[in-house]
Amino acid sequence: MLLHDYKVTKVGRSLCNPEWIAVRAGLGDDISEVLPYLNAIVKNAVYTPEVQNLNFKIDTGAISLMPREINVGQVTCEEDGIKLLDYVKKLINDTWERRTSISPIYERREEIKARDILDFLPKTNCRDCGLPTCFAFAVALLKGQKRLPDCPALSKLEFTQDRETLGRLLQTGITEEVAK
Repeated sequence: MLLHDYKVTKVGRSLCNPEWIAVRAGLGDDISEVLPYLNAIVKNAVYTPEVQNLNFKIDTGAISLMPREINVGQVTCEEDGIKLLDYVKKLINDTWERRTSISPIYERREEIKARDILDFLPKTNCRDCGLPTCFAFAVALLKGQKRLPDCPALSKLEFTQDRETLGRLLQTGITEEVAK
């Protein structure tokens, strides 16, 4: 176990949106060694090695990791912030335990954008996924709100190569096993 404990040091309204809460926690252990491993497995993580910082978003909030601090934001209450801190602690420790099977990435990765995903979608705006456009579906994929099977057109034989490419592009995300 790399991270044994954390202590909430600040809870307050977000400066970006007063409806959101931001929670800061000091860490009992230095987590800098796990950051390159998290950079390798967390979808759309933005790692800045020069300052030992990793930022990413998941459905339930935004997370910023530093060697001795975690900040979570875009949550609606302190309780949700604590749940997110617990999730991140588990993610850190699970990743640390599996580090021998992960190739760490020590440099900043290019963030996947909705436009990158849209390039491989059918672009029919058929609404079969429940969204008004393929671009909206691409955004929902990035946010984890939709999955590739939610686009029925991608299951057609003519889109096999695009579906496989999207699978590779999106597989940099946190696996469901780690997220549980």
